[in-house]
Amino acid sequence: MISHVRGTLASAAPACVVTVGGVGLELQIPEKDRTLLAKSGGEVAFFTYLYVREDRMTLFGFLREEDRELFLKLIGVSGIGPRIGLAVLAEHSAARIIQAIRGGDHGFLCRVPGLGKKTAERVVVELKDKLAAMDVEIETEGPGSALREEAVLALASLGMPKVAARKALEKIDWSGVDESSLEAVVREALKHAGSL
Repeated sequence: MISHVRGTLASAAPACVVTVGGVGLELQIPEKDRTLLAKSGGEVAFFTYLYVREDRMTLFGFLREEDRELFLKLIGVSGIGPRIGLAVLAEHSAARIIQAIRGGDHGFLCRVPGLGKKTAERVVVELKDKLAAMDVEIETEGPGSALREEAVLALASLGMPKVAARKALEKIDWSGVDESSLEAVVREALKHAGSL
């Protein structure tokens, strides 16, 4: 198995290509990593997993080791292939996803495209105990957290990419926002959208 790759970032989008020893390696990466790479350049390092099938080989790359570890556990669940595994990791940290699985938060998992209710339930049943050994810091609920997911969906419906929506929400001064009003949160997030 190819466990890691270090090289020069040739492109982040539409495909992530890393040049290693004069060879360009194409990696499938989570969208959150692509966003980070778009702002950087030069040398990059990925924790990788080589997925081999009869008709193709695909190299998956992750900027964080815990993302790769979680990805491997996810694709070990019946009904979850690499495409859905990558989609689960597209926007959220491994810690947030593990928190959802440990807490049996099927609603959070069902927001992933291609992940239905039955598969989400299977993920929780099969991984809840297995993820206990993963050394990640579980995220605590912060100000406005109950409303954030709804706000992300509302901003996405207005045409804003979810990653940008989350960044806009991070810039909000929550002390001055009515956390009971989705409209107020969305309006405040839109004020920060232009500065992203």
